[in-house]
Amino acid sequence: MKPSQKKVAHKCLLKFEEGFSNMEDLRTEISSSLATDNNLWLSYDEDAGIERLTRTENGYGYHKHYDLFDFFDLPSSNGEADMEALAYQEPYLWFCGSMSLKRNSPSSDESLDKQLMQLSEIAIDENRFSLGCIPCINKNGTYELLKESDYKGRKIRPLMLRGGTKSTELHNALMTDEHLEKFMRIPCKDNGFDIEGLAVFENRIFIGLRGPVLNGYAVILEIGCKEFDGELLLSKKPDEEKLYRKHFLDLNGMGIRELNITKTGDLYLLAGPTMDLDGTISIYKIKGGLPDEKGSVIHDPERLFDVARGAELEHGADKAEGMAFLPDGKLLITYDTPIKERLEGNTGVWMDCYDLD
Repeated sequence: MKPSQKKVAHKCLLKFEEGFSNMEDLRTEISSSLATDNNLWLSYDEDAGIERLTRTENGYGYHKHYDLFDFFDLPSSNGEADMEALAYQEPYLWFCGSMSLKRNSPSSDESLDKQLMQLSEIAIDENRFSLGCIPCINKNGTYELLKESDYKGRKIRPLMLRGGTKSTELHNALMTDEHLEKFMRIPCKDNGFDIEGLAVFENRIFIGLRGPVLNGYAVILEIGCKEFDGELLLSKKPDEEKLYRKHFLDLNGMGIRELNITKTGDLYLLAGPTMDLDGTISIYKIKGGLPDEKGSVIHDPERLFDVARGAELEHGADKAEGMAFLPDGKLLITYDTPIKERLEGNTGVWMDCYDLD
């Protein structure tokens, strides 16, 4: 299908709390977005937190910050979680870090030897290896993240997938996978393992990978979890050998930037370059979602349209990374590294809304 850029239906203003300590990082590095009725949830790269906004006349405001350290004992006391994905299924808001390695960048102010050494260094942020859920309860029209709540006659609390300081149960299982093993020790921007999408539908949890892309095919992992002794454990499907499933999708060489599943089970994907470069960013749809089988190969997902590309105006700008379905049926796209024309005052940023029909 020939790429086709769609006209923006209208702009949406996201306005954050005046004086928020990480304001410039927050409004310029949004990595994931999710809507629940009148609330918009966001994550961004340089923190270990989740942001909640509430509907206003021309967008979202009334910013509230939730710190993951208030809900979990994270491995590192001051490290970022590289929060790349959010999802909601009653009664939980789900989140996922990238679980990726990163290669250091060379500094032009340093000597040649120092720059070569910097490019050889691979770093680990321990908090990136996180996948979990937090009670997210509607109170008088506004959703709140809670440390404990009563839900249908039982107590529910925050839960995290079992893991160590540099891995999770899922990460460990993939270290011997016939498709992904060789990519688990490769940094994210080198086409290594890198999570950027998350969706939950009934008892199926879908994890979208920005990388690796295998011969043009992107990867979605599917897992199931059960609660045991205050943690989440991977649970096998009956008669299946692995703790996870793999779905491969022909996205014309692009990796997955965001996932979203509608109430009817249709799966929407935001897809873009797997490495750190400018390129096409598209919306795909799989009607009815992915097969409920041990794996699948999807050769012809429906490509709906391309979203705005700020790189046409400025290199490395307007990288679409978030996709949320709003109550009015519009599709909200949020951008990392927005062009300066999107910034509003000291606390706001304008994002794009698209019609799906």
